[in-house]
Amino acid sequence: MRRILTSLAFMSVLAGPALADDSQIVKSVKLADLQRILVEDGYTINSTGDDGAVSIRATDEENTGLIFNVIGTACEVEGVDGCLGINMQVRYDADGEETLERINDVNLMWAATSCWYSEGGTDGLSPTVGFTRYVILDGGMTIRNIKDNLLNLLAIAPQGADYIWQTGAYAPDGDDW
Repeated sequence: MRRILTSLAFMSVLAGPALADDSQIVKSVKLADLQRILVEDGYTINSTGDDGAVSIRATDEENTGLIFNVIGTACEVEGVDGCLGINMQVRYDADGEETLERINDVNLMWAATSCWYSEGGTDGLSPTVGFTRYVILDGGMTIRNIKDNLLNLLAIAPQGADYIWQTGAYAPDGDDW
């Protein structure tokens, strides 16, 4: 009986998430790695593969309700097993009220992310305003740092969107706008 319990315990350790240690350094990621990172921090995975083989659409239901994308980049290059970069994005449908001036202001005010406008959007039909945080894993990065980069994006995007569309804290009060 003792041997069976020891074997079961050993097998559960092997079957457990490989990225459970936030201090672990990774030099590339696969789809399963990104899924584990998101699930560990409580995000809801909505779909995979919408933006390429190593891509996830997820929701931060506990905090902001934002839908975001995590996309592996530079995948399977130079003999590397996995992706050497991670593109994290929050996308908003543009409504014509945004200006390139305000989008550029967002890039100056919140330099940790890049804000962009696409006339054709990601579907080629609908204008989109997006916020991106791009992470390069060359040389290695801790799992915690990947998670923190996503946290920063999810905190900045709503503030930047409020600034672009002059809502929330940036709503015109009649004096400044």
